[in-house]
Amino acid sequence: MSEVFRAFDPRIRREVAIKVLPPTLAKFGDRLHRFEQEARAVGALNHPNLLTIFDTGNADGRPYIVTELLEGHTLRSLLRENGSAIRLPLRKAVDYGIQIANGLAAAHERGIVHRDLKPENLFVTRDGRVKILDFGVAKLRSTDDAGLTDEKTMEQDTSPGTVIGTVGYMSPEQVRGQAVDARSDLFSLGTLLYEMVAGAHPFRGDSPADTMSSILREDPPDLTALNPNVTPGLERVIRHCMEKSPDQRFQSARDLAFQLDMLSSSSGTAPTLESRFSDRWNPPLVGLLGAIALLLAGAAGGWFLSGRQGSSAPRMRFTPVTYADGIEMQPALAPDGETFVFTHGSGTSADIYLQRVNGRNAINLTKRCATESDSQPAFSPDGSTIAYRSECDGGGVFLMGATGESTRRITNSGFNPSWSPDGKEIVVGSESVTLTPTSRGELSELWIVNAASGERRLLLTKDGVQPNWSPHGTRIAYWGLAGESAQRDIWTIDPTAKDPASTVEQVTSDLAVDWNPVWSPDGQYLYYGSDRSGAMTMWRVPMDERSGKPRGEPEAITTPARFSAHYSPSRSGTRLLYAAVEQTESLSRVAFDPVAGATVGTPSPVIGGSFLVFSSQVSPDGRFVAVTNRGGQEDLFVVEVATGEIRQLTNDPDRDRGATWSPDGKKIYFYSQRDANRYEIWSINADGSALARVTHTSGRSVWYPTLSPDARTLAFYNDEHTFLLDLAQPTPTLSTLPAAMQGSRPSLNSWSADSTMLAGELRGSPGIVIYLVKERTYRRITQSGARPIWLPGGHEILFSDGGKLHIVNADTNAVREVTTPLSVTAMSLSADGKTLVYSDRQTEADVWMASAEIVE
Repeated sequence: MSEVFRAFDPRIRREVAIKVLPPTLAKFGDRLHRFEQEARAVGALNHPNLLTIFDTGNADGRPYIVTELLEGHTLRSLLRENGSAIRLPLRKAVDYGIQIANGLAAAHERGIVHRDLKPENLFVTRDGRVKILDFGVAKLRSTDDAGLTDEKTMEQDTSPGTVIGTVGYMSPEQVRGQAVDARSDLFSLGTLLYEMVAGAHPFRGDSPADTMSSILREDPPDLTALNPNVTPGLERVIRHCMEKSPDQRFQSARDLAFQLDMLSSSSGTAPTLESRFSDRWNPPLVGLLGAIALLLAGAAGGWFLSGRQGSSAPRMRFTPVTYADGIEMQPALAPDGETFVFTHGSGTSADIYLQRVNGRNAINLTKRCATESDSQPAFSPDGSTIAYRSECDGGGVFLMGATGESTRRITNSGFNPSWSPDGKEIVVGSESVTLTPTSRGELSELWIVNAASGERRLLLTKDGVQPNWSPHGTRIAYWGLAGESAQRDIWTIDPTAKDPASTVEQVTSDLAVDWNPVWSPDGQYLYYGSDRSGAMTMWRVPMDERSGKPRGEPEAITTPARFSAHYSPSRSGTRLLYAAVEQTESLSRVAFDPVAGATVGTPSPVIGGSFLVFSSQVSPDGRFVAVTNRGGQEDLFVVEVATGEIRQLTNDPDRDRGATWSPDGKKIYFYSQRDANRYEIWSINADGSALARVTHTSGRSVWYPTLSPDARTLAFYNDEHTFLLDLAQPTPTLSTLPAAMQGSRPSLNSWSADSTMLAGELRGSPGIVIYLVKERTYRRITQSGARPIWLPGGHEILFSDGGKLHIVNADTNAVREVTTPLSVTAMSLSADGKTLVYSDRQTEADVWMASAEIVE
């Protein structure tokens, strides 16, 4: 209904597409409304699987929309070959399904239902990214929080009795002209998935009326009859999308994306989808049921018990128990299972709240220390006392009554406290862990503290964090780094032994990040978080509590969250609380004036949505950004700043992190545990060729390389030292920087323009320091701040402090604040100092409850 032009925008030096509604069509109210609605709907969204709108307007009575220019093919053209329908490879079809579901989830969360999902409205770019197009008949929620106007959709688009959509891809409720919601789009997506893997449409008729009748009354033919390679698990997912009743389908696009993701990336140790799935129940619930061996109530073991013997069938229910905006996490159930405490907020604003499981009003228990963080609560076995970490009064582990009274500190160090079963002792780690198991700053010891006297005894000198005491007191589970390697595994230790170190048993041993172990109430299982299936979700492994050894292989437990953490089971075993975490992240670029010390103009997006960034650095010429992602498989990517086009350089199970460019922009350095099971420095050409290992060190893993501007010296560091590798020598030589001031360990990774100085931080000591390479000396130039970057000229350093940007003169130590409306922490800068790329991470977390109910 419109004309589309290929155009060049000289302001941003980028090719774009301009969609124009001709005057002959603009005079028709329905066409104009549909055109305007698409601009309004898509303009409110920002997701890599949705078409990006740059601008809208009206020129001489001709409405227009300026969008990104896509190059590739519609899904329809990919499903046709020589005029005949074909099917796609299963892996590709599932990948497309995941991307479409993620795009729909972004739209649904803003109150937008597409209502016309079909192959013609799905575009696959040359790099395999799926884009959802044409929101012209979308149903828009008219609320401010959706970022839309209060103008209602036209009556003929939303009134009951009106059929909106494309025959063959409508949901039953669309065919009937009934009100639709997000679940209607999931039916359409199920139809698309069926067509992609079968090479045929699931609902066929000789006329549109026959097709619509088929949608209402008939089940699609068996997929395996059309494609014998379709697994039972995939067929069940697709059929679940196409249930006639919306209540029996997936209830959200995120749930569908999660199930498809699990299906595509499940490992050999994870149960296949069909073993965790039932046509009768919602998939997130059934995933948990299929993974948990439910015992009967009198057995006094396990959790999520069925409740009684006989014909009762266990069934799980998931419900959110906190609803506030922001971050609610670290739940701890009281022994009676009726109340719980949790942490709300982040940074210095975090407090501990008390709430009834079935209540809505939470009580702040730690508001006495308003300017410091209180977190990591744990109920004593009798429920009378809460142990927690606080930064108040210098920090430490504190105790308070169950309603916040009688606060006292028992030790000035320690994190993530866990009570012994008799309530007499508490085990803590010397390093804190919240939601980032992939980032660890240093080795952590385990200490046991007497709850009455505060007397401490050392339990473990090797790495251990997030300890959890077993229900009978015989073992403590924890996770940590496996020796000198980069693996994050789970272990157990006997706290009662004369030589505890000799009793350590390893529970997991693989490349997955395994963390956050929690014992089941009977000691028969360890539940923990792991990304071994792609998403960070819950797993369990059967255990012998007395020996601390596993009795079998790990198995997955599906929860309705892409990232779950902080598990807390009730003593009865019928309830479990956990934190369901959703994170989005975007990389943006903005012009920067290093002389004036100011950002210039409006930021432009580079990449965003569900792509979570571990690290990023803009190329010396400002045209590209090297990115390493976090979560699941961690790989190296190059993103073109002007177009957002992504090129993947590595694609394997090894974790690739900390990308940085060579001065000429031809090579990228990063650190990876490939080939050594501990992090070493690697390099790869910017086009993806010539992958090579650069360092061959021993001891602790090494991280974050950065090459000097003269390309002669590579700097990198670990949790003990900063190193320099002289690449100018025929055989590169390695040197270790001297100890820093006050014994603090240096982390230096920004070179001055003349390659004579390094800037960085001192762990354990605040502020920015510079290291003079020839003099082999340090000099502190600020008393606070982080992430320093040398500016061109070599006399000033850009750094962040409290979300604000500052510039410090390295000669005079004079500091000036950068003029910008942005709040920036993680950032990188082009070599000329004129392009600033920064990340914006948004985290939302709520406490959820999984509970067992009885189905007669």
